Amino acid sequence: MLLFATLDPTVRKAQTPDGIGYTLSDTVGFVRSLPTQLVEAFRSTLEEVADADVILHVVDASHPDPEGQIRAVREVIADLDARRIPEIIVLNKADAADPFILERMRQREPNHVIVSARTGEGIDELKQKIADTIPRPSLEVKLLIPYNHGEVISRLHAWDAEIKSTAFVSDGTFVTALVREDVAAELSDYVIDGELLEVLELELQESASEPEAVCELA
Repeated sequence: MLLFATLDPTVRKAQTPDGIGYTLSDTVGFVRSLPTQLVEAFRSTLEEVADADVILHVVDASHPDPEGQIRAVREVIADLDARRIPEIIVLNKADAADPFILERMRQREPNHVIVSARTGEGIDELKQKIADTIPRPSLEVKLLIPYNHGEVISRLHAWDAEIKSTAFVSDGTFVTALVREDVAAELSDYVIDGELLEVLELELQESASEPEAVCELA
């Protein structure tokens, strides 16, 4: 049985190479041969894993039995009903690992990245793999954000959102964006639809030939 060397989760924000925000939660580290009852004692810490969109399963590739490490951690992940979550095997300490073990792991774990935290090897590849794996924002929203609420624009750049277009009108910034449902709920005060949206889009079309013009809302 394995349990945890690091019990205080740390959370930090990050971005994909194309600017989509996401949160990294470093939950636990595993060590060998601790009793089962301790696993239960720290279950609440582990349960964060079940809420993840992607699991980065970091493995010490310099260890003589990385497969055993992976197997034991996956048993705990299965107990948390989290096996459905996409998993990226991150083979760390590539600079100190046996090349034969690395090659063996390449063959056994197709969804892997080989990295070295010490040298920086593979970090860019890992970032891209995260970007390719996390759910992309898919809910389109059209927002009218007053000019004195510019912090909302900044939050759109920082959150799980993808800004498709912006236009400046008399009452604020008109933004079309792709977001997740939780972000859409946060932005509900700025969502426009119906007749107001139709009028605004028509005026934007009419002013398309005049890029410096500011549209007036009816």
